[in-house]
Amino acid sequence: MCGIVGYIGDKAPKTILYNGLAKLEYRGYDSAGIAIIEDNKIELNKAIGKLDSLGEILNKKYIQGNIGIGHTRWATHGKPTVLNAHPHLDCNKELALVHNGIIENYRELKDELIKKGHKFVSETDTEVIVHLIEEYYTGDLFGAVKKAVKYLEGAYALGVISLREQDKIIAARKGSPLVIGLGENENMIASDIPAVLEHTKKVIFLDDGELAILTKEKVVITDLKGNEKIKEITEIDWSIEMAEKNGYDHFMLKEIYEQPRVVEDTLRGKITDSSVKLDGINLTKEDLEKIEKINIVACGTSYHAGLVGKYLIEQNLRIPTEVDVASEFRYKDPILSEKNLVIVISQSGETADTLAGLREAKKKGAKVIGIINVVGSTITRESDGTIYTNAGPEIGVASTKAFVSQLTALYLFLLYFGEERNILSLEKRKYIVDGLKKLPEMIAEVLKRDNEILKASEEFKGVNSLMFIGRNINYPIALEGALKLKEISYIHAEGYPAGELKHGPIALIEEEVPTVAIAVKSDTYDKVISNIQEIKARSGKIIAVATDGDEKIKEHADIILRIHEVDEIFSPILTVLPLQLLAYHISNKRGLDVDKPRNLAKSVTVE
Repeated sequence: MCGIVGYIGDKAPKTILYNGLAKLEYRGYDSAGIAIIEDNKIELNKAIGKLDSLGEILNKKYIQGNIGIGHTRWATHGKPTVLNAHPHLDCNKELALVHNGIIENYRELKDELIKKGHKFVSETDTEVIVHLIEEYYTGDLFGAVKKAVKYLEGAYALGVISLREQDKIIAARKGSPLVIGLGENENMIASDIPAVLEHTKKVIFLDDGELAILTKEKVVITDLKGNEKIKEITEIDWSIEMAEKNGYDHFMLKEIYEQPRVVEDTLRGKITDSSVKLDGINLTKEDLEKIEKINIVACGTSYHAGLVGKYLIEQNLRIPTEVDVASEFRYKDPILSEKNLVIVISQSGETADTLAGLREAKKKGAKVIGIINVVGSTITRESDGTIYTNAGPEIGVASTKAFVSQLTALYLFLLYFGEERNILSLEKRKYIVDGLKKLPEMIAEVLKRDNEILKASEEFKGVNSLMFIGRNINYPIALEGALKLKEISYIHAEGYPAGELKHGPIALIEEEVPTVAIAVKSDTYDKVISNIQEIKARSGKIIAVATDGDEKIKEHADIILRIHEVDEIFSPILTVLPLQLLAYHISNKRGLDVDKPRNLAKSVTVE
């Protein structure tokens, strides 16, 4: 997820573009750049790090012109460097392009373009697009973009300018958001509404498969065949702060609702009908054949993702898997060798304890794979291989979409290892792939039931303690549900394997201590019902996360939050959703700062 902005009009665009990027910095902050046409050349300025780094460069320059594009980057291909930062130029430095999205077939396109003499300077998938447009450009920028995008597989939102046609910006969209701002003698493009609100409240939302030609006087929108389309103009009444959150009250809620797209983006370009392609693994067949045990090392929410991974790996690959809290891993002097594969999980890729665990593992000869969200982070550089989650920046301190993307990455690892080691049958791999492809729609359907969860939260906002229980692959989700509630509502909560209640925690059960029970249809369903009955016998209230069509649960639960019926192997991605929303609503009703809970930081980069 990156932020793009473009401007054409009567004003000098430098400040407009920079301020637009500042409104979009929540979409990406590892590098930024601006390209402006001035004096018949493209004035290009780029910098790594936060947007301030670019601002320091621009403050020293006097740049005029009346057309330009800008970009704030969240890396997906290539580390955060000046060369990898957008905008990208063609060989002749006559075209400049910004891009949000992932091009799945960029390697094939790049090889073909190199054979035709194109020179590449970056590691990005994006640079392929500008060279592809150059290949087809004969003086008609719109025609060249229209032809080029037909060869792109994946997702894109594009902004393109040309020295030879300085009166227009060409935009295109497929799978990544793009909005057009309509002004007086000026028009804009942006990834999101905040970048244009300072200049206009009239916008057009581009749909997939649409292109736009922006001049300062007008905007023309077409389909991929060039047929003109009439689009509705929307009047935006949000404040800039509201717009950054896409109208949601908090970033956390926005990020919860982004999870259908996040799963799609994590899967994008990595799966076919029955197999998985993970270019970043960098382990040989010989390396994989040596593996006799897998260790997963992580902290907090990422640790809970790792626990789900243990169930996935052991039940489907039959390889012993151990999960450790990173802060304990290196101090226990772990028994590791070249026969161990260590998977480290970290949203930021900078978590100090996890990084220390990685170094301990490598010191002892183990291979290390990172499941990471931030390209170019320390863990990605020091790991033998990486699976990127492509979740985009997560602003809310309490992790939601990053967790779901980590789970998705673990399914990808399961498929990859199972295929490479010939452990998973073709039939089983197809079944898992089909299930993964259905998840985004199922997540969206669960999120539509938010009003039921909001109503449930009203009854529990005043409690001082909650229990969360689950079994098998959903036990880690009980832990995650309890952690979310603790983090943002400051209510004491504990997660337990349901069968462990009778070994001590059941002593805490009373009417004022409700229990959230994950009771979806599974091999352990009857066991969970038995545990629920034990709680009810002690006057405990039950909130059940249950499967659609389950009538039996009505006999035992005070409140029921429903998810789709799904194979238990995929259930954690659905069962966590009501728990995220429940924690959010309880915190919000208690009047707390949901996005910035006390005493917590987004990334723990010190021990």
